Amino acid sequence: MTLILLHTFIIMAIRNYESSESSNNNGNSNVLGYQITCSCMSVSSSVCMQYNCGITAQQASCFAGASLITLADGTFKSLADVQIGDQVLVNKNNTIEPITSFIHAKRQGLFTFLALQIQSVVSNLSSTILVSANHLIFDYDSGEARFAGKFRVGDRVQFIDNSEIVPGEIVHIQLTKQQGYYAPLTPSGTIIIDGVVASNYATVSNHALAHQLMGIYRWWIDLVGGSKWSEEIPWMLQIMLSIEQVIRWFGGQVLIDSYV
Repeated sequence: MTLILLHTFIIMAIRNYESSESSNNNGNSNVLGYQITCSCMSVSSSVCMQYNCGITAQQASCFAGASLITLADGTFKSLADVQIGDQVLVNKNNTIEPITSFIHAKRQGLFTFLALQIQSVVSNLSSTILVSANHLIFDYDSGEARFAGKFRVGDRVQFIDNSEIVPGEIVHIQLTKQQGYYAPLTPSGTIIIDGVVASNYATVSNHALAHQLMGIYRWWIDLVGGSKWSEEIPWMLQIMLSIEQVIRWFGGQVLIDSYV
C-alpha cells in the first residue's frame, strides 16, 4: 500500500511539474517563485515594529547579491561574486565548507527583500541581513530555523561575534530593493550570511527535514555537477517540492507552513 501511495505521489508530482513547465513556456510565472508584499502593522517612534507579509507565487529571491559570506581566510565576499568551490564559513564552530551549487540565482534585476538590522548583545557589532520572507534563518532562543518573515523587532537570531554564536537582537526591519538573488548550497545545509546563521532552504518550514530531502539532490549534483547561475529551481528539486505539494493535498502538512 505504501509503495502504491508513493508511486501515486511521484506520478502526480511529475505531472504537476510538467504542468508548471508548460505554464512557464506560455509566459506565466514560475509556480515555485514568490513575490513579497508587506504592510506595517505596528509603529513606535516612527519605526515599524511589525510587518505583515504576504507571499504570492511570483519570484523567489532568498539572499541579495550584496549579501556577504565569510571566506576561509576570514575575509568577506559578496554573493554576487561567489563561485562554486569557494570555501565559506557555515556555522559557529568555524567550520569551512565549499559552495557546491546554487539552488537558483539571477544576477540582473531588482528584487524585494526584508532588511533585518541585527545588533550583538555582547558587543557593538551589528549587521543587516537581506533575505526573502520565505527563507529560513536560525532563532537564538529556540535554536530552530524560522521563516525570516516570522521574526519581529526584539526577536533574537543566531549571530556570529568573535567566532561564537551570540544573541543578535533585531532592532529594525524594513523592505528594500536589491540587485540580484542567490541561493547557495553547502554540504551541511547552513551558511553564515551577513553574520547570521542561515539555512540553505526556503519555502519548507522544517530545516532538518528539508536537509534530509535535499540529500537526493546533493547525490545528484555529486554525479552531474552543481548549478551555477540558473534562474530556475533545478528540475529534480522542483519535482521534490511538487511531491510535498501532493502530500499537502492528501492532508500531510508536515513541511510547508505559513511564511509570516
